[in-house]
Amino acid sequence: MQLLIEKKREALRAGLLSLGEQVAAGLHRSLEALRHQDSNLARRIVTEDALINRERRFLEQQALVVLASHQPAGRDLRLIGASLEMIAELERIADHAADVARILLKAPALPLPQEPAKRIGLMGDIALAMFTRVMAVYAENGDADQARAAVAREDEVDALEEAAVRDVIAWLCDQQGSSSLLGMQLLWIAHHYERVADRATNIAERLVYIETGETPELN
Repeated sequence: MQLLIEKKREALRAGLLSLGEQVAAGLHRSLEALRHQDSNLARRIVTEDALINRERRFLEQQALVVLASHQPAGRDLRLIGASLEMIAELERIADHAADVARILLKAPALPLPQEPAKRIGLMGDIALAMFTRVMAVYAENGDADQARAAVAREDEVDALEEAAVRDVIAWLCDQQGSSSLLGMQLLWIAHHYERVADRATNIAERLVYIETGETPELN
């Protein structure tokens, strides 16, 4: 029975890592679409988000089968339960990338203001780095300290979001009223990248829980 649980656990782990790679790719593409205002790339992100949603449902079914059929206990139970939460976080991170793409597709055909867009792009870079690092900790069976370190830059993302809001407001003050929609869209993009950083932190909390049985507050 334990061997069977281990096989199911490893299959679930491989699926999670594969999904994480897809999500990271979508995030990277969203940043490229933002920087180049690339509508074709934005449409690709939206299309691929549907595939990620389908993969989420498949992985959730795998985890639920293990819970229902094998009734794992101890660390195995923590691992399966935390995996279900991690799957949901991965899918939501992909949603943020897709929402950035949707905003870009609806945005006016105007050049983005340079300073706010640059700062928001940096936010996205850090959020993506946090996410890829925390998934690497998961892949490497890293310990709780490594999981915490992977998301240590969340405060930096929050500070950049505040600065981006100030940048957008300053830019709007220099523009005509017709630019207000673009300004609001930039603020929503910043919010989505800030949420990516938050969700990467949530994943780190789940990794700490698997390792220690305790649920920290890393936000």
